[in-house]
Amino acid sequence: MPQTTMLSKKPANLLLLAASCLFASPGPVAAAPTTPPTPAPALTAPPTPAPPPATPAPPRQPVTAAELRATSWSGGIIDNSAFTPSAHAAAAHEPFLGTLRLRETPMASTPERLSAEPVLGRDPQLFPGVEIAFFTDSGDLVPVTQDVIRHGSAGRGRSFWDVLVQPGRVWSKPADEGWSRAAFPFALVNSIEGETHNGLATFLYRGSKVSNLRFQIVQQTSPFYIKPIFTASGLVPAELGSAPKDSTAAKQALAAERADRVRIADWQALAAQVGRNRLAGFDGTMKAGDIVLAGLDYRGTFYLEECRSAGGPLPWCDRARFGVWSATKALANEAALLRLAQKYGPSVFDLRIRDYVREAAAYPAWADVRFRDAIDMATGVGNGSAKSTPNEIEDGYLDASYARWYEARSVDDKVKALLEDGRAYPWGPGKVARYRDQDMFMLGVAMDRFLKSKEGPSADLWTMLRREVFEPIGIRVAPTNRTIESDGRPGQPLMAYGYYPTLGDLVRMARLYQNGGRHGGGQILYAPRLRELLSGTDPQGLPTGEHLQGGETTYTNAFWVSSFTGAGGCRVFYPRMIGWGGNIVALMPDGLTAIRLAHSDGMEIAAVETAGMARVADALEPFCR
Repeated sequence: MPQTTMLSKKPANLLLLAASCLFASPGPVAAAPTTPPTPAPALTAPPTPAPPPATPAPPRQPVTAAELRATSWSGGIIDNSAFTPSAHAAAAHEPFLGTLRLRETPMASTPERLSAEPVLGRDPQLFPGVEIAFFTDSGDLVPVTQDVIRHGSAGRGRSFWDVLVQPGRVWSKPADEGWSRAAFPFALVNSIEGETHNGLATFLYRGSKVSNLRFQIVQQTSPFYIKPIFTASGLVPAELGSAPKDSTAAKQALAAERADRVRIADWQALAAQVGRNRLAGFDGTMKAGDIVLAGLDYRGTFYLEECRSAGGPLPWCDRARFGVWSATKALANEAALLRLAQKYGPSVFDLRIRDYVREAAAYPAWADVRFRDAIDMATGVGNGSAKSTPNEIEDGYLDASYARWYEARSVDDKVKALLEDGRAYPWGPGKVARYRDQDMFMLGVAMDRFLKSKEGPSADLWTMLRREVFEPIGIRVAPTNRTIESDGRPGQPLMAYGYYPTLGDLVRMARLYQNGGRHGGGQILYAPRLRELLSGTDPQGLPTGEHLQGGETTYTNAFWVSSFTGAGGCRVFYPRMIGWGGNIVALMPDGLTAIRLAHSDGMEIAAVETAGMARVADALEPFCR
């Protein structure tokens, strides 16, 4: 989705435009996350706030066996630690192998109602009635799939939600009278959107019996159709179903992940190593309450400030998956294009989209649009004004036609909507950057069809990305949203948004880019293009009209490029992946990468300002040498 402020998602006026159709069944809405509008004045001096305050948490209350076996429960958010084994916990009495069958259940939430009306004809107040298959391995509770488990988007039940599930733990405690206890992190998602609503869940099991499932939702990235930042909790009736037929892939992924984890350390460890003063102002003017997590990849270790939530620090933060919205464009679309160029040569950049998306041949606006134009947001197609000097990259972005494309379920319907609703700008492709999720989606479709022309009809762009880019660098699981096809096909990955990485996945992809697309002695991504993209003293890309402390940003290769003047006086330009709400992966000089995930409303320049991050990076590894 979009970005906003010029950030990357939806300006307020377009949200109002969407209001009239938001609550209909599939009827138009307005937009998705990704770009900033009016620039804020630059700060005259570097901000030096105190270290971020610890996340306040409710008093710890145990989740008792009696509560889990009760017929109802009306409590609220408690300390997250109640969902994890204590230091005195014992091993589980038995392994768990089976399918947890959950019933759609109303959630108690703050605010009390997540929406006054159904959203896309469905109820966001209902926890989805999904089935989740688990097995245990060395005390870990492991889901057979970490892909999106479709429920609401697949038309099942009445809930709006789909689910992502990550590995948790099993253990026992004397008070549970012979039952074993299980808990796991999860996230509510929807397959047409791009955020996550992260939470924790726990249940008891013994033999062929399971208790109810207790859950709480305590953290999220920026929402779009479900407007409020919310917390929720509840007790879900559960049954135990049959054991999963095949867990081989999940076991292999688990073993590989255990053997090759990204090293994550506490921010205080970095402060002790380099001095707290050198880290001051890292978060800039971003509101502490809007930050989900933030940190810095420095000399082979990622230093994490805190994984914040309404229930205190989020357990298993390294396993949690996060909806990063438009950061997907750089994490996936750019990576796929660079992989294709590495395999088939740089001529891939100049392929015409209409030669692979044949439906576009009937639309003159698409006659000369190349793959390189789409990745640069410069197709020359859109519905904004013809004013390009000065340019405003989000001019025409979230217009009245956006919802038709955003809510279209199938690949054919999405392609049809974007072709019919976009008109040609007078300047043609490759000249002016205008932000459009539709064009990134179109590029994904074109790349998928190009791949099929080379490798056969069963080839799939996301499968290529997973096997040839993600897996070699240690990303074994890569859930993403795809189009929803009526015949049950997997669907086209959205590519403009919808990828759900872990923190470690973000670090791994940043390191791959920082290393020029090379890993383990092999060249995975096309290096010449990356050499142009990575930080240097020359500006790259097309003007955006967005002004940060370092001046006007530019857009190129799915990255937003900002600049910073180092303490030594040199000016450095560095690329940033940005997603709606303040999700940022900033590739600094000398291999340093700053990461922040957040749920800003997107209309504040602080959500995309990275000068504080650059200032800290420059203090640790001087940019000017």
